[in-house]
Amino acid sequence: MGEFQAGIRTHFEEQDRKQINGTTPTARTGTLVENNLRKTSAYSGFIANRFDFGQFSVTPIARYESIKMERTNRLTGLGGESSVHAFTPGIGATWNPMPTLTVFTSLHKGFAPPRVEDLVGNTGTVTDVDYEKSLNFEFGVRTQPLKGISVQAAYFRNDYDNLVAVGSIAGGSTPLSQGKALFEGLELAATAELSNGIFSRMAYTWLPTAEQTEAFRNVANGAIVGAQGKRQAYAPEHTLTAELGYAVGPFKGEVEAQYIGSQYSDFANTAAPTADGQKGEIAAYTVWNAALNYRFDKSISAFVTSKNLFDKTYIVDRTRGIQVGMPRLIQVGVKYAF
Repeated sequence: MGEFQAGIRTHFEEQDRKQINGTTPTARTGTLVENNLRKTSAYSGFIANRFDFGQFSVTPIARYESIKMERTNRLTGLGGESSVHAFTPGIGATWNPMPTLTVFTSLHKGFAPPRVEDLVGNTGTVTDVDYEKSLNFEFGVRTQPLKGISVQAAYFRNDYDNLVAVGSIAGGSTPLSQGKALFEGLELAATAELSNGIFSRMAYTWLPTAEQTEAFRNVANGAIVGAQGKRQAYAPEHTLTAELGYAVGPFKGEVEAQYIGSQYSDFANTAAPTADGQKGEIAAYTVWNAALNYRFDKSISAFVTSKNLFDKTYIVDRTRGIQVGMPRLIQVGVKYAF
């Protein structure tokens, strides 16, 4: 017994990018300083087959990716193109010793292409940016210990032979960089739906290892921009999302908390903020969200949602200087299902 799957996918993308610099804060026109046409053509295909052996199943999979990227500077007429090709095999396995317990594991190669603007420069030159490649492993269990309650726990290891990342500034003085990195940790997820209408969900990730296993280098000139053994930027050790809700009849309400632990913003793990805001540790923060829904019938329902309920100000990025998170957002609406 088993199941065979195969598929192909094509993707075409075109970006008409312009930058117009005005001379005043309220300007509606100005000098055209960028006029780019960027194109991407992507093709991929995979084959997989699940082999069942009683309580065990094994699924080998093979995938091939071919991506072509083009960029034309309409201001100068200069342009260039490049392509990326990758073969990414993998294998997964599960064991179901009982209906409420599943043990799973997988091992596969990872792949992610560079962006058009990173690979092909504004003058048509092609930068030697390798695609992201990694070897990824996971092992975990899924169980339903009680009715309405499910729990999943997993260990993961993502070993990057090449990881493409930005330092403290996207371009300019600290442009795109690449190097080897290792991410290793645990994930825990749980859901509960009780008979009294209370429900909850939780997802937690512990990432004790996010190491630059070699010093990252500037892709343009090979200069070292980080130190081996330092923690990878924008990789918090702890992240948690927890939700609690209540549903009765046509009413449903829920509150959610999202916690992001502290993280570094550059390869050197600079702790103290710099004057320009482009380096320094990003402090941990918690954001609260809430939602209320009321269903009038099968077709019509009304809702009120709030993101960042307490309008907390917090830093989410320093790549181009301090960027704060989204302020309080309240949405009120009606849904009608045809």
